[in-house]
Amino acid sequence: MISAILALSQVTATPIHHHDDWRSELPPQVLDLIAQQEQTSTTGEPPATDKEQEKAKKDQERHKRDIENDIKEGKEIAELVEKELKLSQDKDAEAKLQAIGAELAEIANQAPVDVTWGDGRFNQFQYQFKLLEGDDVNAFSLPGGYIFFYDGLIKFAESDDEIAAVVAHEISHAAFRHMATLRREQAKMSWAALPAILAAAFSRNPEVISGTLTAASLTNQAFASGWSVDAEKSADYGAVQYMVKSRYNAVGMLTFMERLAFRDRFAPKIDWGIYASHPPSEQRASSIMKQLAKYDIPVKRSAVTTTYSARSIPQENGNYELWFGNTKVYSFGGAEAKERAALAVITLNNYLDTLPASYTVQTSGKELLGRGRVMFTGRAEDVIGRQISPEEAIRDARSALSHVIFDLSFRVWASPRG
Repeated sequence: MISAILALSQVTATPIHHHDDWRSELPPQVLDLIAQQEQTSTTGEPPATDKEQEKAKKDQERHKRDIENDIKEGKEIAELVEKELKLSQDKDAEAKLQAIGAELAEIANQAPVDVTWGDGRFNQFQYQFKLLEGDDVNAFSLPGGYIFFYDGLIKFAESDDEIAAVVAHEISHAAFRHMATLRREQAKMSWAALPAILAAAFSRNPEVISGTLTAASLTNQAFASGWSVDAEKSADYGAVQYMVKSRYNAVGMLTFMERLAFRDRFAPKIDWGIYASHPPSEQRASSIMKQLAKYDIPVKRSAVTTTYSARSIPQENGNYELWFGNTKVYSFGGAEAKERAALAVITLNNYLDTLPASYTVQTSGKELLGRGRVMFTGRAEDVIGRQISPEEAIRDARSALSHVIFDLSFRVWASPRG
């Protein structure tokens, strides 16, 4: 109909009337229709009504206030935290954190990502990363992009990828405004008590934690980085999305979580009761592995850790020992020891990254087999001075590798495959 009106208008606007603008003869209602059609043709979107424009303006103003409030509140709490807790003196760790943080902060501020829980608007902050003194393997995110890490976390991480995973996770908490969302959903949260809770939570002292939480009377409150189950999963997913856009390997998120969970099996147990707001680690790991699969990221733990990777260690006698984690697997001797060991590292990592079952490790004379394929072959020069045959050395390697596989089954969240 609009096109018909336009055609009719062009026919009736003849030079006889000596009008410079053919539109001047049209009724106002028709002019409005033509204007709407032209805007839709140009933008692909129908023109916004006055109400829609007013709503959009109010939404922008509200968004601006929310961001400003986050920054104000985060800054106030950050200042209190820095008064209560000492900043790290480790300049190298500080420099590493700042470099990784700057890269991921830039990515977070470039484009929005999917938000499964929290504020789905594109929230940009000037992120600040602070390193605190202490051996705790922990980090926490405050509103407005103020993020704190402990020395212990940087030391515990076995690669820049693992550090980046934690940084991206904490950025997600801030970018998705999880604290504001949590505060709305849990009205009984005592906001003023947060600094004390942070300090208590990271002390790992049961008496301090119990006393602080009792005094604060925080009912159903997830505190510090102990957000709700949905918030933790959301931050995990956000971190994967940020890391996919970076030079870092998102598998570092999985391995960091796995290694921390294994370590914490032997840490002092604290009954958090209603404050146990982190989802089960295996549940989060399963979710992360699905996200890695979504982005076609192979789960090669050896690429981002030392605990889950093989390495070659030169010896004074010229031999090269093959280790995986804390287990010695084999020793290569002779003129080609270095090259043979280097090749064995690659082969062993490829094999163990698949989390094989122990029965897939076999021997055939001097050959060590994994799923029927030769991983490396023993030689006479490997056993000089040891008073054993190459065949016996290979059988010892099989035994060591079986131990490695058994150990892995307790450390990672995935069932071994045949």
